[in-house]
Amino acid sequence: MHLAKPQQYAIAWVLFPVFVVWLVNGFYMAALARISVPLFWLADVVQWIVLPVTLLVILSKRASLLPKNYGLDISAIRWQSPISGTLAVFVTSGLVFSMTVSLSWHLFGKPTGFFGWSSVFPQGMLGTIVWLYSALAAGIVESIFFIGLPWLLYYNARREPSRVAFALLVSIVFAAAHWEQGPHVVIGAYFANLVACFWFFQLGTLWPVAAGHVLVDLVAFWR
Repeated sequence: MHLAKPQQYAIAWVLFPVFVVWLVNGFYMAALARISVPLFWLADVVQWIVLPVTLLVILSKRASLLPKNYGLDISAIRWQSPISGTLAVFVTSGLVFSMTVSLSWHLFGKPTGFFGWSSVFPQGMLGTIVWLYSALAAGIVESIFFIGLPWLLYYNARREPSRVAFALLVSIVFAAAHWEQGPHVVIGAYFANLVACFWFFQLGTLWPVAAGHVLVDLVAFWR
């Protein structure tokens, strides 16, 4: 899709606050977890649901950019492709994430990271709800803001866009957003996102990438 300059600026404007929030949230979320667990999850909903949805609504209203423009088009999708694509993303990115995390443990030991999310997960049914919410929010939002929208911007901003260069660059940003969880998660996130980018380009849609990401996070967040 060819974008006019104002539309490109709009995407950049939408991506900037999300990237900033993701890069600094380890500090304030850790502080909120020590103060109040309910307050922690309220802030989590704001940064994972309220902020992204608000920005995407603004993007649609001000720049006429809809989900179909950044990879979430359902008009030409048949059920077989999303299911097989989702399984491919889940298996490959999940294996890559697990293998690179395991390898980094051998290189760096088993650091706890700056902040551990497991300490704020509630028990019982509420814990199950939070587990499902966390995986769904992370899988969908990260796929949109770390693959779909950045690629739309990059593709239009470069005269000769390189898929390889894009994947390497956006995966660095994605990995950096996981710094608070320790170097093993940073490394795992980097390579998992590279795999996700590969499937995005192969499949031509963000749906199976987001769904596969959700499945990977369901496994990763399981306690």
